[in-house]
Amino acid sequence: MSDAITTRRAPRPLRAVLALATSAALLAPAPAAAWETTTHAGLAEQAALAARLDAHLRALGWSGGLFEPLTVPKADAPELLAALALHSPVHGYTPDARGRQHALGWLMAGSALADATPAWAANHFFDPATGHGWRAPRSARLRSRLRAASAPDRGVPAVEWVTSRDNPLALSGFLDQYEKAVAAATPGERGRHLAGALIAAGAMLHALGDLAVPSRVRGDGAAHHERVGNDELDRGSRLERLAALAWGRLGVPAAPRVIRLPRLRAYFTSLPAGPAGPAGPAAGEAPADRDGAEPGLADWAARSWFSPGTLPRPVDVGVTARDALGAALVSSLRRPAPAVPRRLNLMAASQERGATLRDAAGVCQARYRVDHGRLSWWLDDDCLLEQAAAILPVAASYQAGLLDHLLRGTLAVTVDGGGAAIAVGGTGLGAGTLTILVEDARGVRTAALTVEVTGGARGAALGRAPIPAGARRVVGLFRGVDEAGEPVVAVGAIVPPAP
Repeated sequence: MSDAITTRRAPRPLRAVLALATSAALLAPAPAAAWETTTHAGLAEQAALAARLDAHLRALGWSGGLFEPLTVPKADAPELLAALALHSPVHGYTPDARGRQHALGWLMAGSALADATPAWAANHFFDPATGHGWRAPRSARLRSRLRAASAPDRGVPAVEWVTSRDNPLALSGFLDQYEKAVAAATPGERGRHLAGALIAAGAMLHALGDLAVPSRVRGDGAAHHERVGNDELDRGSRLERLAALAWGRLGVPAAPRVIRLPRLRAYFTSLPAGPAGPAGPAAGEAPADRDGAEPGLADWAARSWFSPGTLPRPVDVGVTARDALGAALVSSLRRPAPAVPRRLNLMAASQERGATLRDAAGVCQARYRVDHGRLSWWLDDDCLLEQAAAILPVAASYQAGLLDHLLRGTLAVTVDGGGAAIAVGGTGLGAGTLTILVEDARGVRTAALTVEVTGGARGAALGRAPIPAGARRVVGLFRGVDEAGEPVVAVGAIVPPAP
């Protein structure tokens, strides 16, 4: 086993990442506002429950499951703890003075820290119609305000950010910390690294969950600079603010299902990555699902909802012939989806409160009104609240699937005749490194075997090693790729029977 696994040095997501300019970073203006912090914490919590994170942790020896206390010493991560100290303890993810809190709290902490700087926040956008991430609005006034807030003009698309080398809370950070949470020598070290893995996982859930917001996937940066409070500087997305006010953290809806997809990228978009980045359809075209598979979250949100800046253009219905009205309505769309029916209730729309366009499930997509022969569209708070109620459970379902995907690697461990055998668990594995660890009565783990393996399908034997008498736990650890070539850490553990 390499020194990198057993070292006592602070883990990367606890040192490099979390070297935050704490007070300035966490109070940064738009585009830092995402689903607001309480919403993201609630989404991460619901994802953990749906993905059965509690059972997974218990199976690996963390008897407290989601409520296993994990400590990150202040000396290891002073910036991290200082950043979290800016949040109220009532939010449920602020560690105590010792740097101690439960596992679920660390997952939520990662979701809260994911957009802690304007530069990070700008990387939580992805338009599947163009492949672009954040683009600052064209308005010179808005650009000036964003520059004053140190916000970049462009951001890395979220689908690329979660695997970027520049992101210390990306997939590589999660895998590094998860590996060490299994292989580190002492319980204290393993707990510290598990906290690091959960922080990185929470940040990835945040990046995915943001793509359920229509304006983030329809190139509508201006929607994130709306005035949402009494203070002139209180700006952000109105949909996201309304969700925070209506549901808080504890009211975030549960995930009705766990969406399982074969690759990490597929949770974000169905579109493949090209040699120079996302290979999306031509601008204005609707993303298409491949082979009838579940769409990525960005694809679903982009074609299901309008955003304030991508509503249909006004139409002069008073001077448009009846037989040409359908074509005029289609031409008014800025994007082909969501579609507008060729016949609208223009009589109802002529009344003061207008009429409502609803989707197949009856959820408000937009309001429309005819005034002096001109048809126009808008989104009011009641319509946005209906949308948020429909969007949040979908976001939680995708996030639960992503968390399940991160933890998909399992190993089957058996003990007989003084030896331990390791086989592939539920997910087929490719090439990688297998380590068999033995835990003694003090909870200290040492490597009994480290070997390169070629992997195999479910049930394939990977390796075997003798184990000493008195071993309290035997743990298998694999770091490599799965059968689809995706990076993975696979683990399994067993308590040997008493002699």
